[in-house]
Amino acid sequence: MSLTTLVTFVEVFKVNSNNKKSTIHRLQNGKRDPSKTTKQNANTIVFNSEKFHYLPFVYQGSTINRSGDNIESNLIMANHPLSMAKAQEAVVNKYFVEVNVCVMSNTDIDSLENGTKSILTTDTWIAASMSYDPDVVEVLLSSAIDAVGANVPHLVLTTAAVGKLPVTSDIQNR
Repeated sequence: MSLTTLVTFVEVFKVNSNNKKSTIHRLQNGKRDPSKTTKQNANTIVFNSEKFHYLPFVYQGSTINRSGDNIESNLIMANHPLSMAKAQEAVVNKYFVEVNVCVMSNTDIDSLENGTKSILTTDTWIAASMSYDPDVVEVLLSSAIDAVGANVPHLVLTTAAVGKLPVTSDIQNR
């Protein structure tokens, strides 16, 4: 029997008006030191030169329907003050969430540097909504592009951002 170690790395970030990424949280669900005398680095994994801290969660990958207008996934966490605070902050501020699911070495889970061969999936989402009960906090992650409305929520297409834009709806391809 073989054992494959999967670790999910979650980076929660916002993008300011100058298109600069500002990281809010870096989280992983693969390494936790069970001892009571933990040190600051005991519950972290280095992924592409950044430290990701432990938070127990389950990532339910994406669900896409045929028309492409229902692209969503979930982060599910135990209901406690830390996870509730992080989930509420992400949803209220409509933060972006980048999720990397990686195959890790069974013998060394402390770091994954330049792990492009070990990355199974990379998805970028917006924290759209959350629900909770006494046991579980669930954050609904939605695609940044709305296929039905053919728009990008919270972004405006301008000439400065994308170049020349059509000024009429009468566009023909000849």
